[in-house]
Amino acid sequence: MLKRLATTISTLILTYAVLGSVVFPGISLSSRLLGRWRVVQVFGSDLSRTLPPLTIELDKSGKLIGKSTCGTFTGRWSTGKNEVRFQGLVPSACECDDMRLVERTVIEAMGAARETRIDKNGMVLMQGGRAVALLVPQRT
Repeated sequence: MLKRLATTISTLILTYAVLGSVVFPGISLSSRLLGRWRVVQVFGSDLSRTLPPLTIELDKSGKLIGKSTCGTFTGRWSTGKNEVRFQGLVPSACECDDMRLVERTVIEAMGAARETRIDKNGMVLMQGGRAVALLVPQRT
């Protein structure tokens, strides 16, 4: 009985050590999102050629800063399981019609996002299984 208990405990420890590294791999979602991201697609519209680019910066404290050619918008961000939530998004005082529309559309997509997927293309914000925005990482 004692030998069986020792074998069971050893097996559990070994299983935890092996599977623990497989079940909990890599870096947390929030750590992967830190930094500057360029918005390249929103609701199917290609923004990859927007110059200068519309960018979003996510910092450790949960602060969000979005920058366009016309202004700066702000908000907060947080993560949950496979999701990122954007709250309190405040648009800039942009007066440029085209850029104001792009900025507001990006803010709408971010507010609608309920799921997040990180893949080889970048960060995909999704709602109901449908991509609403694609952001690619930028060097800071």
